[in-house]
Amino acid sequence: MFRRNFLRGACGAAVALPVLESLMPRRASAGGTTPAPRRFIAFACCNGVEITRFWPTSPYGALAASGLAGTALEPLSGHVGKMLIPRGIHTVPRGFGFDPVAGCDHVKGVGHRLTAQQLDPGTMFAQGISLDQFIASELNDGARPALNLHVGYRYEGTNGVVSYLGANAPAVGENNPWLAYQDLMGLSNLDESALMRLTARRQSVLDLVEQDFARLKSIDLSKADRDKLDMHLTAIRDLETDLGDAGLIPCTLDDARAAEIQAMSGMPFDSDAQYKAVGQMQMDIIALAMACGANHAATLMWGSEAGGPVFTWDGMSHQYNHHKLSHGNTADDCSGGAVDGYLDMLFDIDRWYATQLAYLCDRLDSYTEGSGTVLDNCSVVWMNNLSDGKAHHFMDMPYVMMGGCGGALKTGQYIKVTAQDNTVNDVDAPHNKLLATIANAVGVTDDAGAPVTSFGDPAYGESGVFDVLQA
Repeated sequence: MFRRNFLRGACGAAVALPVLESLMPRRASAGGTTPAPRRFIAFACCNGVEITRFWPTSPYGALAASGLAGTALEPLSGHVGKMLIPRGIHTVPRGFGFDPVAGCDHVKGVGHRLTAQQLDPGTMFAQGISLDQFIASELNDGARPALNLHVGYRYEGTNGVVSYLGANAPAVGENNPWLAYQDLMGLSNLDESALMRLTARRQSVLDLVEQDFARLKSIDLSKADRDKLDMHLTAIRDLETDLGDAGLIPCTLDDARAAEIQAMSGMPFDSDAQYKAVGQMQMDIIALAMACGANHAATLMWGSEAGGPVFTWDGMSHQYNHHKLSHGNTADDCSGGAVDGYLDMLFDIDRWYATQLAYLCDRLDSYTEGSGTVLDNCSVVWMNNLSDGKAHHFMDMPYVMMGGCGGALKTGQYIKVTAQDNTVNDVDAPHNKLLATIANAVGVTDDAGAPVTSFGDPAYGESGVFDVLQA
């Protein structure tokens, strides 16, 4: 079990540290040290993709940057050697009314994504635990729930949640990065007056643990550990600066505003204008959490299914939100007019999300861990609730996996997992087998201590894993 080391300081603050080899106990293993922990991160997007320009242009097999050129995945070229792209997967329970389960294709897409469970006809929530929470319950200290974060405006109900603690138990993602940061850094343990003093003086949480930090620096740490520690603390300060610049840490507080620390009343963290900045803050928080062992599983949900922002940054100047563009229509119910050039707009959105995933991979890759990096010990999975959004398609789903999960998964590969010639099919390769594959890669087991052979509702999909994806 991977346990955390902390810097503990004034007022109950506790800053988690990255894995420092100098502090790890030695035990008899092939390398003589404790194996690095494995983690899972869901990078969850909505509304489908521009499917004709999403996939690599190269044949199945070894991936090279040239195979990503001109596609939505091109921004990930720098990480192509750590990429695994499975092709031909369909969602279960199936959409289009093929399976007799509740919900429209939008709510099925998001509700089934990490659960492979049907939805309750009354609540429209999934009827089982999601993969992230299953991993967290098995691997986290004290069975701490997975870290669930959100970017942008969050819809109420099924369309605004991707994670489930169990049947009818949605784990709603936190879309205020300041509150997420408080929890990660132990600031939620501070009493209200101490938190007010911290934010009013624009102190860093590191100021509260300076004595403990000085004691740690006096230990005979290796140069690699000292470099890792300096980078970790710099990342914390940089994130605090970004939070302050975005107005998410109030510069001045008085007693009358104490409640606003928690409520963040009036702060525009869920607005379209803050979408990119908040998204990168959330990814910084996830990278810190993974590096310091605060969690073995996390989800980052971008926008809400059948919604999403109006993209007006990084060269995009759209007039309609992501859902409208996914249908090429000026109205959400498709009762409006056609949007000229909507496919190019969707392609730009896909490339933008690929750029954000590259940012997250860069952050995870910046932490060395044994002979590799934190990214090497993760399975970061970019997933969507639909493939072709206009058709509400559930076949040939766009999955992109980053990191080898400690050598458990193949990397640098583009692999067709369906036995059918046409990847657009629902004959084989259900997505619950991908969920089981990831569970095994991370190292969780079933109740009998055996490898996971099935995940989700046994009435749908197939048992087993995708052997072809395993290293």
